[in-house]
Amino acid sequence: MTRLRAKRHIPERMERCSGLWFGSPAENKGRWRQICGFKEDCKLFLEIGCGKGKFCTETAAANPDVLYIAIERAPSVILAAIEKTRELGLTNLFFMNVDAKDLLDYFDGGEVDRIYLNFCDPWTRKKKPKRRLTYRDFLKAYEKIMVPGGQIRFKTDNTLLFEFSLSEFKECGFTLSEVTRDLHNSEYDKDNVRTEFEQKFAEQGIAIKRCVATSGKQKGSDDRIIAL
Repeated sequence: MTRLRAKRHIPERMERCSGLWFGSPAENKGRWRQICGFKEDCKLFLEIGCGKGKFCTETAAANPDVLYIAIERAPSVILAAIEKTRELGLTNLFFMNVDAKDLLDYFDGGEVDRIYLNFCDPWTRKKKPKRRLTYRDFLKAYEKIMVPGGQIRFKTDNTLLFEFSLSEFKECGFTLSEVTRDLHNSEYDKDNVRTEFEQKFAEQGIAIKRCVATSGKQKGSDDRIIAL
């Protein structure tokens, strides 16, 4: 098995890109648009597990009026995404080197308009379903930080994870749409941006599964309300 080469001088390289990531993101809770220099009525899209940044950079470049926040746990991986963003000169994409389980510490209720979950770990070993990012505890947290009617756009190559996720979405009151078990041969591939993993799987002939899950949370309370 080929061992991945560790990136060198990570702290120094992160410092050179300091304007694109937040070391203390909890301080931005409820103020992301203000902190990032965007209008209060702009949309905020969140990618959980951005990898090396192919998806978030291409999506942000195509939608300059949308504020994008991308998170990734691995410092060496998120560094590649941050440096790519810097090279492209994007001003609407920012990063957090954090764990998804702590999202409620970083985002206020109704602060996020859309969440992208692309090719997250399927955790196929026994007794590990609670680690899946589509497990109901995670879904309940996502719903708290999203606007009423907010969307989760989910893609995976793993059939077991996909079927599990569809069940969890339904159990948590999300409405499913655009469900396909072969994205690249479906009508939904027209505006699809492929991730690094997705391109690799496609070249291997593995069908990509995708769905859109819309929150059933009702308008009311103190959450921000923005039409998607």
